[in-house]
Amino acid sequence: MSMTEAELERVQKTGIKGVRNTFTLPVPNGWFGVAQSDEIGPGEVCNKHYFGQDLVVYRTESGVPHVLAAYCAHLGAHLGVGPGAQLSREPGPGRVSGDCIACPFHGWRYDGTGRCVEIPYSEGRIPENARVRGFPAIEKNGLILAWHHLESKPPAWDLPDLPEFADPDWVGPIYTDRYIDTSLQDVTENDQDTVHFLYVHGTETIPEQETRFEGRTRYTVGPRRDGGTFSRETLQLGYGVLRVPDSVAFVYASSPVDEEHTHQRWVFAYPRSIGDEAGREIIDAFSKSGIYHDIPIWNHKVYKDRPLLVQGDGRIMEYRRWARQFYTLPEGSDTAEG
Repeated sequence: MSMTEAELERVQKTGIKGVRNTFTLPVPNGWFGVAQSDEIGPGEVCNKHYFGQDLVVYRTESGVPHVLAAYCAHLGAHLGVGPGAQLSREPGPGRVSGDCIACPFHGWRYDGTGRCVEIPYSEGRIPENARVRGFPAIEKNGLILAWHHLESKPPAWDLPDLPEFADPDWVGPIYTDRYIDTSLQDVTENDQDTVHFLYVHGTETIPEQETRFEGRTRYTVGPRRDGGTFSRETLQLGYGVLRVPDSVAFVYASSPVDEEHTHQRWVFAYPRSIGDEAGREIIDAFSKSGIYHDIPIWNHKVYKDRPLLVQGDGRIMEYRRWARQFYTLPEGSDTAEG
């Protein structure tokens, strides 16, 4: 396969071409963050790309968020790209009309489910197939999340509200985020790979942690360098809550951009009593030293369906069997189990 000029320049600079398309699983099913709550105000539209497709995220004029596939059923215009200012070639934003998003090309109006409910210039019947894909949306813990299912099945579970975000004695939400060149499952597998903490993060020993799998939830308790402990409750592939008592709580919400790229968001809160300086130091410790060393590894590795594991590698295969439930796979497939 030929390389673009930018790709060739990168290879010449790093000496690494890399191998793509090694992750053989589809985009998983679940609730995934598509925007920060503070990104989109009432009546505004934001263009996003997740699940391998272009999306529009909009709020109704009353502030309710919705997520739709981006391209109009009529003639294919992008719902989030309108004409710009007069005499300008720069595009303008999409347009919200009441509870609907209006196509900037011919004014077709779609409700939050993706159904066209009005064609302003036509007195005829609205065709039954005048619709775009709608993704069920919720807003929790500082994020707008969309439900993705490969077969468009309805949501199979809900996610809890983090009480710290509504507590006046806590400060938050505070956002950090990063894009990673590997699959969502590969990123979240890191939690189960305790050996890498010794070699990547410089811990003195391989940390011991207790993990149990119960249905779609994974519970973990482990040690911290300061002698304390943390608890982590993973509620689906890519989403969970981590708490350090009297110190910090955060939602980790990783979203599949496509099969092989991930947008990782961590949304923090800390007790007001510890002060802003200490709170920010804790967030930096997690979001920088806690993850920055991992990113070069992720960005330059391949995914091994059947890894060569040895004694001491931990419960990686058990994790993969747990993760399997979040995919729609052909019957008889064993890909997620390795």
